[in-house]
Amino acid sequence: MATEFSYEHVFRATSPTAVIASYFEPGHLAAQDKVAELVERAVIEDVDDGAIRRAAWHVRAAKPLPLFVRPFVSGGRLAYREEMTWRRADDAVDLTVTPELLGGRVSITAVYQLTRVGEMQVKRRYAGSINVKISLVSGKVERGILAEFEKSMAAMAQVTQTWLEAHPTGVA
Repeated sequence: MATEFSYEHVFRATSPTAVIASYFEPGHLAAQDKVAELVERAVIEDVDDGAIRRAAWHVRAAKPLPLFVRPFVSGGRLAYREEMTWRRADDAVDLTVTPELLGGRVSITAVYQLTRVGEMQVKRRYAGSINVKISLVSGKVERGILAEFEKSMAAMAQVTQTWLEAHPTGVA
C-alpha cells in the first residue's frame, strides 16, 4: 500500500513559470543537491518542444542509507533516476523518482502544481505517493522515505527561494 504525501509552500516569485524554470536550472539543482547531500547528477535526457519540457537525471547520494535498507542496495548508497515533465499549459511538473534497488520495486511519483496566489506569491503544492513493493518491510521503508522528505522540505524550499531572489525569472 502506498504512502501519500502533500506539502504546500508559498514562494516570493514573479510567476509560476519562474519557479518551475528553476527546477531545470543546473545552478539551482547543484544548490539543492549540496543541501540534500547528493554528490552526482548526470543528465540523461533534456527535451523541450515548447509545450512540454522533459528532463531526466541519474543522481547519487553521498551519505549511506539506513542499516535496514543497505542489504538491498549495492554499495550502501542510494542512486536513482529522477524524471520531471513540465506541462507548461498547466503550470505543473510531473515527477518520478526510481531508486536503483530491487528492480524498480520502489518508486515515488508526484506532481508540483504551481498557482499564483497574489502579487509576487506563487503557491506550490507538492503531492504524491511513495510505493515500496517489498514484503514485510514496505511500510517501514515508505515511512523512512517520508521522514526524509519531512526533514528536508523547509531547507529545499529555502534553496529555491534564495535562487529566485537572485534569478527572478528562475533562469540563470
